[in-house]
Amino acid sequence: MSEFLIPPATLRVLELAPPERATLLLLRHSARGPLPVGEPGNDVLLLPEGKALGRELGGVVGSRLRTLHASPVRRCVETAEAIIEGAGVDVEIAEDRALGHPGVYVEDGDAAWSAWQALGHEGVMKHLVAGDRLDGLADPIPATRRLLDHMHARAGGAAGVHIFVTHDSLVTVAAAHCLRRALGRADWPLYLEALVLAVDGDRITASYRDWSEEVRWG
Repeated sequence: MSEFLIPPATLRVLELAPPERATLLLLRHSARGPLPVGEPGNDVLLLPEGKALGRELGGVVGSRLRTLHASPVRRCVETAEAIIEGAGVDVEIAEDRALGHPGVYVEDGDAAWSAWQALGHEGVMKHLVAGDRLDGLADPIPATRRLLDHMHARAGGAAGVHIFVTHDSLVTVAAAHCLRRALGRADWPLYLEALVLAVDGDRITASYRDWSEEVRWG
């Protein structure tokens, strides 16, 4: 039996998603192998269990899947491929650099990697969640707004489920600023856990785990 399961929060969102509206999931990729110490780990792929979990999630979404975007990092594309296979639908995967490699929060890859080496992943995350700007990284609050606007535009208002496969850092930082909560290490997303954006006309409600807030800026 696999140690990996689709997070209950993800299943709950899909169960309750209204068919007449757009539901957007900023989704962490499925289960991967370990990251090499001192390296970005962009070449680390999904485990076989991760692919199976992606297919399982696709089966839950099924014909409701409308669009599917993925960070160009291979494990994110693999997750998207598994979701499509499980859903049994003909949806094209759009590789999207706003979701990773480099992602919306990175402006200069070399300078950002230096910050990661100096502060560690958890240290960088603390700064981004707090709204601090670091060398090579974008101001996280307006960057989050750009990410949400980008996702909303890509979904195009079409009713159904729109999935954006990305990395734990993007999900955590976006959730922190949408919900205005200082998310800590225990709040980082599990594999296939998502920040969810429910679109109702001009109103967008963000939810993550048990937290939910209408998205407001300014």
